[in-house]
Amino acid sequence: MARAQTAQWADWLGTYSGAARFHRSIPLEDIVPPPKVPREEVNDGTPFAIHFAVRTVHGNGAVWLRIDGGPMQTDERGETLNFGAVTGGVALLSSADARALPRSATLTVRPNQLATEALFTHSDGSFWRRHFTATFTSAGADVIFWVFDATGTRARTWRGSTVRAA
Repeated sequence: MARAQTAQWADWLGTYSGAARFHRSIPLEDIVPPPKVPREEVNDGTPFAIHFAVRTVHGNGAVWLRIDGGPMQTDERGETLNFGAVTGGVALLSSADARALPRSATLTVRPNQLATEALFTHSDGSFWRRHFTATFTSAGADVIFWVFDATGTRARTWRGSTVRAA
């Protein structure tokens, strides 16, 4: 059984850089009725740069993220999600600094791993969700991004690795 725990932020503080590439599109199983032929998306496998930082702001966790490609690309300055206190392994968004502000976001922490889930709204009122997970290694972190579309019919995934800046 998995149980979230409060992380040791001091071990994770820093900036990480690397690359990610498209992994696959996953049809979601909870569609009723399920499609007879699930649509498997083929995407450009070209790697793109990713950068993130783990910080402490007023004693609470903050995650800065910059993505240089794919449908979840951020602007040049990236986005910072500031969270409240971690309780039971989860913290809620307290503020954000980004061109496209999320409607809501959560931070989940486990030993050797942090994850954010953010809900964004398009100008037409539709939405998309982005999950970002970093599993820390001795050199940096392995990362995965999940993006769920507004219709809830599929998730697209990108995977990559980062190294921690000296």
